Amino acid sequence: MAPQAACVHEGGGVERRAAHHERERQRRQREAAGGTTEPAAEEAMDVEAVSAADVLAGVEESGPNYALPTAREGQRERRERLRVDETAKQAGHTIVETGTHVEILGEQGLWWPATIAGREEDVDGRLVHEVEYDGHQGEQYWHMLDDEQWRRATYRILSRQIS
Repeated sequence: MAPQAACVHEGGGVERRAAHHERERQRRQREAAGGTTEPAAEEAMDVEAVSAADVLAGVEESGPNYALPTAREGQRERRERLRVDETAKQAGHTIVETGTHVEILGEQGLWWPATIAGREEDVDGRLVHEVEYDGHQGEQYWHMLDDEQWRRATYRILSRQIS
């Protein structure tokens, strides 16, 4: 079994890194063949010099190009989740998958965008969903969706404004 990576790389930097590795591989092949280590003219045109300030500004704008991997669900947790889901299904309760984007109607008559962060069985046996509202990261609220007006969101509102 292959070792698990500490993080998964994603974003525009992945393609640039792959292109760099390909150029380095070609340079090493030329060097091993006894030729010049300078890139061919068409390869030199593909490389663009960028200042460190521009690179840092790009990272600040788009965020890092990696995401930490999610922990694998253990057998005990999986069995408990399936048991809770089956109990809720038999009772006719609403089951919404973790990571689903929803909108919940608030007391003010406004739809509040949120993400389902988890679910578990309440002390009375009903299924409650852990909800994280967009723009309020780190604050979780628990809702019995059977008692709420809610809908699946067809879009995801970004937490920061893009200029």
